[in-house]
Amino acid sequence: MSATLSKLRTSWVGKALLAYAVSALALVVLGLAAPGSAVFFPLVSLWCNLALFGLVLVVLRLADVKFDLFHWAVIIGFWAAALLYFYWAETRRSFVYIWDYVNYINKQYNAEAAFLQSPGAGFRYIFDSFTEDYTNFNTLFIEFPFCLTDRTGDSFAICQVFSIVPMLLLLLAGLVVKVGQMLQVKNRFWYFLIGLSWTFTYPWLRMSAVLSQPDWFGLIFAFSILLLTLDFRFEKLDLPRFGLLFLATAAIILSRRWYLYFVVGYYFAYAVLVLVSSARIAKVGRKQEALLQVRNLILFGLMSMVAMVILLWPLVSHILGYDYADHYSYYNGGGMVTETYLQCARMGLMNLVLMGMGLWFCFKRRKMPALPCLAGLEILLSMVLFTRVQTTGSQHMLLFLPGWFLLFLIGAAALAEGMNRRRNLKIGFWLFTIAFATSVRCSPLTTVALPDFLIGRTVLSASPQESAHDFAAIDDLVYDRKDLPQIKAIAKWIDTHCADGEIAYMIPHDTLYCPDHFKNCLLPQTPINGKLAFGFSVPGTHYFPMQFFEAKYVLTADPFPLTHVNDPENEMSHKLNDRFLAVRDEYFALEETFDMGNGTTFTIWRRTVAPTRAEVEYYLSAFTKEDAKYPEMFSQVAENWLAARGL
Repeated sequence: MSATLSKLRTSWVGKALLAYAVSALALVVLGLAAPGSAVFFPLVSLWCNLALFGLVLVVLRLADVKFDLFHWAVIIGFWAAALLYFYWAETRRSFVYIWDYVNYINKQYNAEAAFLQSPGAGFRYIFDSFTEDYTNFNTLFIEFPFCLTDRTGDSFAICQVFSIVPMLLLLLAGLVVKVGQMLQVKNRFWYFLIGLSWTFTYPWLRMSAVLSQPDWFGLIFAFSILLLTLDFRFEKLDLPRFGLLFLATAAIILSRRWYLYFVVGYYFAYAVLVLVSSARIAKVGRKQEALLQVRNLILFGLMSMVAMVILLWPLVSHILGYDYADHYSYYNGGGMVTETYLQCARMGLMNLVLMGMGLWFCFKRRKMPALPCLAGLEILLSMVLFTRVQTTGSQHMLLFLPGWFLLFLIGAAALAEGMNRRRNLKIGFWLFTIAFATSVRCSPLTTVALPDFLIGRTVLSASPQESAHDFAAIDDLVYDRKDLPQIKAIAKWIDTHCADGEIAYMIPHDTLYCPDHFKNCLLPQTPINGKLAFGFSVPGTHYFPMQFFEAKYVLTADPFPLTHVNDPENEMSHKLNDRFLAVRDEYFALEETFDMGNGTTFTIWRRTVAPTRAEVEYYLSAFTKEDAKYPEMFSQVAENWLAARGL
């Protein structure tokens, strides 16, 4: 025992553990001595990042992945390219962060405010969110270096290059090496260069991150799970590996709830792989080894499941008690058929060709057929589970990337191994794909990844209701806000005309215009955050808007914005606006008009008559279908509001 401790003290691992322990103790002392210190949360974030970076190195070591000088040069070069790309992408356009795109930014602001109260309040803010769909777990890792910036939405996106990309890139490079080891790739130079560049530049990896959604943080843990399992068959009880697998699984679920679909899909596919492997070695007379693998698999699975339920019980109980399929039905756009189309469209022709080459390579040469089978089964299961609730958006594509990237890497191996034949053609194919992928526009409306110069010039469109030209016009308006001065002018008007305790209500709730555009146009300042009510548009998610009746001013727009709505006539904000226009002059007077410079005109109406039960019931009658399905979000809300005011 003393020899082990002595060895630990002299090794780099022991020194690192000692440094982490001492720095953690120093943070405890700082928190107790200066509970409201402005540097406490950034230092905690820095400690968390360094600790996670250390665990990433341990994962790579356990996976038997080693980088040489060439690997490090490519990794550092890609990180530098990512920094330049993010700076270019964020500063070349004027984007206003709304909805999910501002959600994490607001969480970061709130976490900072909580830690300024005290360390206890800060950590309580983190831990109390574990039952929510969007937890505050990610804020622990993003605060540093976000605290060193001007704290705008663009800065939040760029700082991910420092807090997320290094670990993500290391693990992705490790995954490239590991798959190459399993496939016994001989042309390792071209394989690593093609494999890492192909996966790292894939547009849907960075799509949400460019829009300040750091959901790709969860891929750090997804790639860790892959590295720890791909060539491990439970031949022994490897406790360090099991511990890291458990931590990675818990962390990926906490980073974003929907990664749970990847966890279930991958572990099921992996268990099938282990069982098939056990059956194969049992056939050749190694029954004892086969039984040992199955026993260890079952033991690890049961123990992990019990521990996970205990550790994450608040989250588990919330998932079990909440009908996501019902409340998210608005986002379910067509089940497996639609999802299969979306997955293929997001892959693009080049990636489909690459994967086809990889599959042919595997089956023709009988090289590791387990890898494409594992990836395919994981993707299929995750799709089946996810489509029971909703259709994927751009950010959800991240949960499928581990499986798709395995198929990409098999294709990269096929391309590299055949580099001596038609060399120029293959290099041209690779370079063209990378150039195309890096030039893709990352916009909230992106459904098919295309460069700027192709948007509006192809038959590809975001919805059947729009022409490519119409889609391009809307995408341009949303992606690069030429109307930012007008948005700021309306925000200033609301701030000036609404005193503390007074609110305005905006009826439009769309990607083109919604309350968040006006609330967040001056980040990090949010002067009208408490003066402009949240919008109303999505059944099962948004409550009947009683703030409409409490508002001093009501804002609407002409033409009324309806971007990518399958059924405009039944969209809730549209129905609310129709009712408003029909009786507007009975309750409101025109106060101000704003020309947005793009064909849209905003009008602001001042309430002149106090709300009555008859007025509330008039608006509520437009939502009989929604009320029948969600009475707790419509009629019950209205009745409680009326009763509280004696109406």
